[in-house]
Amino acid sequence: MRFAFFTLLVLAACKPPAKPVDQGPVTLHIVAMNDFHGALYEQPMKGSDKAIGGLPWLAGAVDALRADHPDLLLLDAGDLFQGSWPVNATEGRGSVEAENLLGVDAAAVGNHDFDYGPIEGDDSLRGALKAGAKLAKFQWLTANVFHEDGTRWEPEGIAPWTMLERKGRKIAVIGLTTTDTPETTLKKNVADLRFEDVVQAVQDILTEVNAAHPGVTVLLGHLTGQCKPESYTEPGEPCTPSGEIGRLLTELPPGTFDVMILGHAHTLLAERNGDTFLLEDRSRGELLGRLDLVVGKDGVALDASTLHQPWALVHDPVDPGCGDGTYDLSPRDLGGRTITPSSQALDLVHSLEKEAGSLCTQVGCSARPLARDRHGESDLGDFVSDAIAWAMPDADLAIQNAGGLRANLPSGTLRREDLQAVMPFDNRLLLVQMTGKQVQMLFRIGSSGAHGMMQLSGGAYHIDPNKTGGSDIDGDGQTAEWETDRLCGVTVDGNPLDPDATYEVATTDFLLGGGDHLGPAFKGAKVSKEGPLLREVLFDYPDTLGQCVAADGPLVDPAKPRILESPCDAQGPAK
Repeated sequence: MRFAFFTLLVLAACKPPAKPVDQGPVTLHIVAMNDFHGALYEQPMKGSDKAIGGLPWLAGAVDALRADHPDLLLLDAGDLFQGSWPVNATEGRGSVEAENLLGVDAAAVGNHDFDYGPIEGDDSLRGALKAGAKLAKFQWLTANVFHEDGTRWEPEGIAPWTMLERKGRKIAVIGLTTTDTPETTLKKNVADLRFEDVVQAVQDILTEVNAAHPGVTVLLGHLTGQCKPESYTEPGEPCTPSGEIGRLLTELPPGTFDVMILGHAHTLLAERNGDTFLLEDRSRGELLGRLDLVVGKDGVALDASTLHQPWALVHDPVDPGCGDGTYDLSPRDLGGRTITPSSQALDLVHSLEKEAGSLCTQVGCSARPLARDRHGESDLGDFVSDAIAWAMPDADLAIQNAGGLRANLPSGTLRREDLQAVMPFDNRLLLVQMTGKQVQMLFRIGSSGAHGMMQLSGGAYHIDPNKTGGSDIDGDGQTAEWETDRLCGVTVDGNPLDPDATYEVATTDFLLGGGDHLGPAFKGAKVSKEGPLLREVLFDYPDTLGQCVAADGPLVDPAKPRILESPCDAQGPAK
């Protein structure tokens, strides 16, 4: 028996190795999303009586695509957190449960995924994100976040890259998080982290990735950079995006990434840039990007691959919201395809709502819609700034960053859900003592255009929108967009700003902590009073007006603009 067994071993050892199976080309079906922001609910579509998105429809669309291609890859470019009330009330857990239901394979860590900070049971700076990463059935990714001692930040459930496999092909997926994160989340939550240069981070990780011999390399990048789309649902002309995306495309060897799935700018990309496919699909699960990537034994076959136009999840409104009725789950047209919304997704939404509490309480009314405008004074910006001033009556000025206003206000009855949509963040109001010189710097940075135009109450400022120069405020040897100086002058209560006077400025902890690059303006400022959450103020303010909001007409008064845009030698708030 031993001899026979030995003979078998010898014969096996002498047998020539089997020839590898020559795999022909395969098609990988990639579905892309980004900036989900807890979007459980459908949203009115601009300029239409249709609605777009909503978790039941998003899940129904993904289910339909997965029925066509059971092995599809669903990838998310970050910012799962910060959005609808149930997601905020569960400190991001609702978004993780939603993406688990969708069957996401991997997601980048976005700047807003750091927003919630500590939670009950984990008082560390990033307790909510750590809990979400443990709960996630998908891999969260970022390769450029490090501790102050230079070691990589890799809590459980978060890694720099991962390897997925479909149809016998290995797909390496690398994550990146914008270096702007400390300026676009609560700075205290990331105070002990370093967000390293994205190009260097890729160069540092590629040796490790390439040693695993992937057939395809994908980037999930929550990064700055965009082209200019022509419409909400159709990409514009192909271009090399600006910002960090553009640097990756121009400073790394061509084809470093076969696919880049992107987020952060809430823009729209569906193009091939050289040897790389770029996909970014606005935000809130309202569009899905799709790429059929053909992969042969020698790698990606670019010309044989198909980059589809984004699938806009447009449908007739069905969510009754705070009104009477039930959610209609019957099949109907969803952006050109008949889809059944997911009952499982609707059950999840109802479960989260039950846990979070109702937002259907009426808090007032508005005589007209109040719209946002990142590029100038807006009715909504004036409304929120005035609400801050009402809540902090000792303030000389009240300010609100335009980027913090996340939805327009409808006309008619206002409910807590409407104000929650405007201000989903847990931003707390603070009264801060500042010198006139500091206030001048605040409005210089806040009018640069890098983060939208600063909204205000109690004063006005004058900018020249055609000015392009600036100076190196942070001393890094470069003049960034936020350092552009377009400011002509500032007035407070009708009087020119006195650089030596002391002013009380009502603001949020996000801005005081250096959000939107305002750190240099607040350096040395003193907090004199802590106020309530801004969202709670917005719940209370409409009822104090004694009439509907904007009952006397639009809040922006052309005769008395709070933001004047004209050459600096023109009449303005201050010369």
